[in-house]
Amino acid sequence: MLRILNLILVFIVATIFYWLGLIAFAPLELSVNIMLAFSIIIAVILPQRYGYTFAFFSGLFLDFLGTSLFQVRDKIDFKEAVPQMVITGMLNVLFILIFGLLSKVFTGIFAWQGWKDLIFGSIVLGLIMPLFYNITDKFLIFDSLKRADEN
Repeated sequence: MLRILNLILVFIVATIFYWLGLIAFAPLELSVNIMLAFSIIIAVILPQRYGYTFAFFSGLFLDFLGTSLFQVRDKIDFKEAVPQMVITGMLNVLFILIFGLLSKVFTGIFAWQGWKDLIFGSIVLGLIMPLFYNITDKFLIFDSLKRADEN
């Protein structure tokens, strides 16, 4: 039960950072996808079932106002800052483009957020990713949760 409460607390912290990011970057006309960053972090730190669950609820949260990277843990050393920044920035670009294409399919209009948001929003998200990763990694107090068996 404490494990789930710990993840709920991480979700609340991610939500707070999400709202602060909306407020901070709105004057610059940037939307930094903080929930994507936290979903990636949970996916690479914890076993798959936690990553899927966290990303699912993050997606639902954003739908009410996705993206996953669940196999990267085995292929990339995500503890280093450079892979964190590059992967998160690239996923944000992909997220923006897919969002635009899906809006075209369902509404007939390509929801383009602009080059500024595509380039600088992705760069800013990539740059702050190592900070969020380190905070989340230290915040997850259950070492056994991090090393939990995938069975």
